[in-house]
Amino acid sequence: MALSIDLSGRVALVTGGARGVGRGIAKRLLEAGADVVVCGRKEPESLPEGAGRRAHFVAADVREPESVDALVRALTERCGRLDVLVNNAAGAPPPPRRASRRRSSR
Repeated sequence: MALSIDLSGRVALVTGGARGVGRGIAKRLLEAGADVVVCGRKEPESLPEGAGRRAHFVAADVREPESVDALVRALTERCGRLDVLVNNAAGAPPPPRRASRRRSSR
């Protein structure tokens, strides 16, 4: 069963969209007609392509609020809006630092 969705004129963001599952999602969104932006911490060697179109890349670390703010600003400056968000980034926030406890040896 094939699913056909027309996303022509829509803008999609796929976090972690340059590799693995995210890349496949970005490709399908391109094939459905969406303008696609992918983000990641490092620029990939190649960007997802589909239906003769290529995704755009914005460097961003979604674990950092300032980086997410910059990502949204860059995306809206480029595309004017955001219609679809796929949060596929695999990174998790680093654990909070704890003060080390000293054990006394008695």
